[in-house]
Amino acid sequence: QQRDGPDAAATAAAGDDASSSTAALKVSMAKLLEMLESASGYVDSVVDGKTPPDDAVGRRIADTLGAVPRVRPDVFDKTFADAMQDMLMVTYLTNVTKTQLTIAEKLNETLGV
Repeated sequence: QQRDGPDAAATAAAGDDASSSTAALKVSMAKLLEMLESASGYVDSVVDGKTPPDDAVGRRIADTLGAVPRVRPDVFDKTFADAMQDMLMVTYLTNVTKTQLTIAEKLNETLGV
């Protein structure tokens, strides 16, 4: 199905916002995963006796993990999905408003108001 005019512009803009947000989220998640793997590797190495324990590093890891709230995966997934839906709705409404303003301006120009 092909869309014309303002509807196509609004849909494309909403898609651009969502895809840039999704890309930024993917990059952030990849960095977080890399840091978690690094910390996990260090802990495994200490537990296996390959690396001597460092109290300062251990405290930093414990403090960092203690600062992260414990959330069940199902609750996190629902909260994340709700927040994503809210963001997409705001983006959509913003683009609809911009489109309506553009149409109103063009009508005013055409009617000489």
